[in-house]
Amino acid sequence: MSTMINTFHSSFNPPPVPPRQGHRGGPALPSNTPIVKFISVLLLLLMILMFGGFIYLFHRISTLQDRRSDNEISALKQLQQCGENNLASEDLQYCSHLVGLYKTVLKRVSEAEGRAALLIETGSFTIPQARLVLSEPKEKDQSNTLVWSRAHSVLEKITISISGVLTIQYPGYYLIQSQVAFSKAHEKASLYQAIWTQKAKGEMPNQLLQSYCSLPRGSAIPDLCTASQTGVFRLEKGQTLFVNVTDKSLVNLRSTTFGLFRLQD
Repeated sequence: MSTMINTFHSSFNPPPVPPRQGHRGGPALPSNTPIVKFISVLLLLLMILMFGGFIYLFHRISTLQDRRSDNEISALKQLQQCGENNLASEDLQYCSHLVGLYKTVLKRVSEAEGRAALLIETGSFTIPQARLVLSEPKEKDQSNTLVWSRAHSVLEKITISISGVLTIQYPGYYLIQSQVAFSKAHEKASLYQAIWTQKAKGEMPNQLLQSYCSLPRGSAIPDLCTASQTGVFRLEKGQTLFVNVTDKSLVNLRSTTFGLFRLQD
């Protein structure tokens, strides 16, 4: 039996052993498990807080609505009790105060509705106004109310009748300017113009403004005098205005104008 002898010799080191499958070189990285858990818990807490906040807001709004409804019912019951007879003096005082507050609220609501209607309507950027000039007088017209020409006047959100009466469409404070020129003196009366208003049909008209001017009677020299007036008044929806003069036949058409402008709130 022969024996094989290894005659191969080398001075080099043997090759390294190849790494096993799944082995990673270098030191192992630290684990991020605590940070991930902390972020997860934080997100969960935020979601719980948001959900609880929504529930609280919903409950709060519902409570306020119920309280408001209860207050409205209580106010209506109080008004109903005020309408009953045989009230004591203290109750009458309280009812008077309650009715005053009720009227104030209604007035504010009316003003708000007027502003809303003014903004919603087409052409809401135009301000209610009227710039009027006189129309040619008619022979059969014996009235001393000035009649304005609708064809040559400017009207925005204010109506005018054929008899010269203006009707307010939107409540608010209005600047009123009126200038009436007379070309001849009256035989007996003073020359004047007056602006009248009527809040509702059937009521007596009230005078807002009045002005005078004078001319010499019997003078052969043609002359003019002008009666002017300006004022700021609060006008309500449906309120009417008209201008009366001493005698319409003495008025100079070209020099007579009327202006009505709603002031911004």
